[in-house]
Amino acid sequence: MKSQRQIVRGGSPASVSQRQTTIPKLHWLWFGLFAVTLAFLGGSSWPDPIHHALLRPVVALLLIPVLSQLRMKDIQRAQVPFLLLLLLLIWMVLQLVPLPPAVWQTLPDRQGLAELDYLAGLNDVWRPISLTPFRGLNAAFGMVVPLTALLLALAMRIPARALLLVVFGIGVFDAALVLLQVVGGSESPFYLFPNPSPGAAEGIFANENHSAVFSAIVMLIVARLALETSIAKDPSWLRLSYAPAFVLVLLAVLVSGSRAGLAVTLVVLLASAGMIWLETRDRAADFDGRHGATLWRTRGRLALAGCAAAILLLIAAFAWLERTPAFEDIINAGSFDDLRWSLLPILGDVAATHWLLGTGFGSFEAVYHAYEPTELLLPLYVNQAHNDWAQLAIEGGAPAVVLLAGFLWWFGKAVLGLRASRQARAGQIIFWTACVAIIAAASVVDYPLRTPVFQAVAVWLLLCLSADRAKTIGV
Repeated sequence: MKSQRQIVRGGSPASVSQRQTTIPKLHWLWFGLFAVTLAFLGGSSWPDPIHHALLRPVVALLLIPVLSQLRMKDIQRAQVPFLLLLLLLIWMVLQLVPLPPAVWQTLPDRQGLAELDYLAGLNDVWRPISLTPFRGLNAAFGMVVPLTALLLALAMRIPARALLLVVFGIGVFDAALVLLQVVGGSESPFYLFPNPSPGAAEGIFANENHSAVFSAIVMLIVARLALETSIAKDPSWLRLSYAPAFVLVLLAVLVSGSRAGLAVTLVVLLASAGMIWLETRDRAADFDGRHGATLWRTRGRLALAGCAAAILLLIAAFAWLERTPAFEDIINAGSFDDLRWSLLPILGDVAATHWLLGTGFGSFEAVYHAYEPTELLLPLYVNQAHNDWAQLAIEGGAPAVVLLAGFLWWFGKAVLGLRASRQARAGQIIFWTACVAIIAAASVVDYPLRTPVFQAVAVWLLLCLSADRAKTIGV
């Protein structure tokens, strides 16, 4: 009994499996309902799709079992991510609080509005920090998705590996839809959102770039799950599914037409190879020269060789057959002459003007119209900054940047803690560094974290990182 208690306290994979079996079936039902609703309705970053009118009420209803099951010790498992999300929501609400005229009229870009109020005889109107309060209220309501994703996983005591398996399932579903959409063409019935780009490979998302970047994250997760399958004692059918799923998701990226997705996928392939090599080295060292060490080295070499050969063959075949739009875009000389690069000077001007308090979450589209130069008056529609770091600074100001810095500090501390621990696997450090690097790089040219699916998955990944860190310190 003593040894069993020590194992549970250390958070070993065996203890995770034991705890998973003790979770009530009703808890899995609530969590499964959330995941299915998210997969079908949470792929759009638009502020006002009809899907959000269905997604948010369902998600909000799931807060009822959360509040009945949640305990303070559950929140302590991920207190920093919870605190950061809560502070972000509080700042969103504070941006909507009406201020007296003597205060809001001193804020940047309020002079014209103040003059209009004067001409209309509305000198005493109180206005908030947000330039678009209705959009700000919508953004605040949207926080119900990541907060519920966090609290539901905590309250239902969902193990970290189960969270990764849920993301794995959503990723396979997304990849399957991508391939069905490509086969069906612009008339395919498998699109979940109105498709402004006929024939685009969007999967469960409303944007092919978001689908491709999500697929890259899923490939990393598949690689980790496969490497840990013997420790976690996965059933045979699940073990056999990892390799085909990896290839399926890779195919979805190759046909997506996303340059960002292809770029981060190359990072994923390198990271996966590094994880395989390090895990093989660690497992061989665990056997200390016994027969198992040779077996693990042989498996690792075969996995690396097979992975490299399959990837090179797939990429060469698709490039040769001109079936990969992303390759065609890169080869095209004008592919990088993109509108998003022309936006950078404008984003800098807006951020410099509103750096202190921001323009209000959800306000970028309206604010951009006030700064848009005549040379950029094009048929292209700009509703996001296509640089989420800059948009966060514009809409949230210094408080949002401080929260981002707090997250980066926490993440760096967690990863460094894994690196310093003798109990952590070396492959885990590559996994977490690659995950954050991929999302951070994609956010430089796009806005994946503005989709509810990505928000929930990001929260679950933070929970998994917290679990990895807790295991290394014996929690």
